[in-house]
Amino acid sequence: MAFGRGDALLIGVTVIWGVNFPVAKQVLGVLDPVAFSSIRYLSGALVLLAVMAIRGNSLRISWAEFWPLAGLGFLGITIFQGLWAYGLDLTTAPKAAILVSTAPVFGALLAGFQGNWPSLRAWAGIIVSLAAVSVVINGSITEFNLGGGTIWGDLLMMAGSAVWAVYSGLAGKPVQKYGALKVMAWGMLSGALVLTLIALPIFPNQPWAQMTPALWTGTAFSAALAAALAFVMWYAGVAILGVTRAMVYSYLIPVFAIIVSVVAFGADFNMVQVVASVVVLAGVQLTRSG
Repeated sequence: MAFGRGDALLIGVTVIWGVNFPVAKQVLGVLDPVAFSSIRYLSGALVLLAVMAIRGNSLRISWAEFWPLAGLGFLGITIFQGLWAYGLDLTTAPKAAILVSTAPVFGALLAGFQGNWPSLRAWAGIIVSLAAVSVVINGSITEFNLGGGTIWGDLLMMAGSAVWAVYSGLAGKPVQKYGALKVMAWGMLSGALVLTLIALPIFPNQPWAQMTPALWTGTAFSAALAAALAFVMWYAGVAILGVTRAMVYSYLIPVFAIIVSVVAFGADFNMVQVVASVVVLAGVQLTRSG
């Protein structure tokens, strides 16, 4: 399969989400996970609705259109982001990155249950990329460096990966029918409103004074780019490539997250990780060609 618009969209998403991983971890050091997620996605939804208005798209939506999009928003925003935020808070960032990277496996299984079993080549690419990204995050092939965190955090991240795969699969047809912008705007708004209702009792107890300008900037990035823009790009890419080929791009997220950690926070990056990152890219290409 030739490299095209769908591939470019998904690579852009992985860069944004890779940057967001260490950024969000910093904010979660101050804010409760649900409080952060509600701010992030409510702001992101308002950004998408504003973009629709600026582009001259109608903001009107019928109830028949709204309820399916609201259901998607509840699954992909309320449930997934609750699992992701609490999971990230209860485990280490490297372990969380690996557990999130199991999403392509769930995506491939979902495609199979829908009658579109991936080829052996595609499965090989998924497995190769999963193994390589684990080495990238671990930083070694001779030592195990992924201690820390709690089993509950690990389980929440794994459950979130499964929910994300289902969400990506279910959103394909609505995106093709209504367009990624409309689906994400109304779905994100619906899911964010539920998150906000849950977070209302939490807001008064948050240490708002500890939120520095840098942390607010990170929150704005996470809302406008990692939530609003990246979600639209992701589902536009899924609609073009399909769930299995699209999901495998998520293996690049930890690679970019570690690069950002090296550049911005002075983390180490060794030759083993460099080689493993190249293998991740090879696995992605193997799945694409399958």
